[in-house]
Amino acid sequence: MSVYALGRYKKMVAVSREHRLASKKLINIEDLYGETLMMVSPGDSGANDFIRSDLEKNHPQIKIEDTPHFYDLSVFNRCAETGNVLLTIECWQDVHPGLVSIPVNWDYSIPYGLLYSLDPPEDVLRFVKAAEDFTNKA
Repeated sequence: MSVYALGRYKKMVAVSREHRLASKKLINIEDLYGETLMMVSPGDSGANDFIRSDLEKNHPQIKIEDTPHFYDLSVFNRCAETGNVLLTIECWQDVHPGLVSIPVNWDYSIPYGLLYSLDPPEDVLRFVKAAEDFTNKA
């Protein structure tokens, strides 16, 4: 698989609208102590595995609950119903009406971009080249 990186999304957390942190505009990692953080199980991505390892090593006061590798409506509903905290990304801030997304004072992020085959057809290569040209001009 080939990747053309377009940027990075900041990792945030989502909580139910009734959660004790829901009214905060920014939280510190220590605000998550005593909470259960829902995040994808290991093996999903290097970025997520790094976050998990860092939290387990340096912040054992945060309990981690595994979710499937792909968040679907059931994951967001579980967060809203249990009062747990969900690791999410900034582009999903309005993904569920029962959840509030909050930035965290940390440097966790995840890359995003175009994924394409190692031996792509010519039209895919032209598209990737156009994306490269566009992002280099910006």
